[in-house]
Amino acid sequence: MAGFGWGMALGFALAVVTLFSLLRVAAYPREAFALTVNQSRSRAFKGEKASMELLLASGRASPVAELEVVSFPDGLEVAMEGEGPRRVLTATSRYAGVFTGLKVRVGFTEPLALFSRTEVRELELSFEFLPASLLERREPLMVSAAILGDYPAGRRGFGQEFYSVEVYAPSSSSKDILWKRFAKLPGDVLMSRVGEANIPERLTVCFMEPRDKDERRTPRWMDLASEAIARVGLSVISTGTKLRLIHTVDGSSTSAEAKDVGELASALVGLWGDHGPKDRTKDGPASADLIIAPESEASTPEVMGAVMEKPAVLLAWGSQRKGARVAGVVFFTGQEDVSGLVAGVLSR
Repeated sequence: MAGFGWGMALGFALAVVTLFSLLRVAAYPREAFALTVNQSRSRAFKGEKASMELLLASGRASPVAELEVVSFPDGLEVAMEGEGPRRVLTATSRYAGVFTGLKVRVGFTEPLALFSRTEVRELELSFEFLPASLLERREPLMVSAAILGDYPAGRRGFGQEFYSVEVYAPSSSSKDILWKRFAKLPGDVLMSRVGEANIPERLTVCFMEPRDKDERRTPRWMDLASEAIARVGLSVISTGTKLRLIHTVDGSSTSAEAKDVGELASALVGLWGDHGPKDRTKDGPASADLIIAPESEASTPEVMGAVMEKPAVLLAWGSQRKGARVAGVVFFTGQEDVSGLVAGVLSR
């Protein structure tokens, strides 16, 4: 009988402990178990590693915590490194673009290790991967001398149209020296003629995003478009011209400007979702000097009409016409050089 009594007491004690542990896990509030990120975004080039630190914290006695990544966008490879309350989330991408929607599973076990609870949370962060084209070293884009001055831009340059008279500098051409004026003026100051620039101060490029999107193909599509825009942007910027990028999707447009590689990178990030600096605009393909559009959309009246009137880069993902050229159109599959087309647009 004594053994039976001890067994009843032990069973009752275990039941109380189990109930206490269960109630503690059930009552543990979600807010008391904080998961914070040291930064909201991390930026790297395509193929490189981006990382950010996660911190697990609790206002009460910390339970034993577990953290693992359970969901992330296609094209992204994610890993969790470290132990304890501080973890490092690393990501690499095969594609350029902005990636959000990462989800992690947070699990914790109460101190007696009898029960546990897990929750899936979406992290409010983004990984931004820039196109590899921004890393390429490019020679400055030169416009053919045969067309210099034909379309002056109203600013100092090296064209054939007269702009101003300035004091001769060693970098000036001797053929620009005004010898007759030198003979009439006192002193030994040489004056030279300065030509007017034919390169425009700003070039407008319109990127028309496809209407129909396939979630499985979106990362690859973003990558191809980013590489094309980066190549065009670098060619434009190399001449000292400012790039204005118009992004058109579903009938609405936003715009961003870039005068250097850093601003070009931010403009590219701004293409995808609510990221990067951009402004609403009513401009579209008709306001652009150059159009970048998917080949799949070229049959639509809007794109067809725009391409017939303006130089264009058609994004030919998976096309058999690799490298083909048709009257001011470049079919871009990721490898083609677009500098020749850009030079022609700048000289118009």
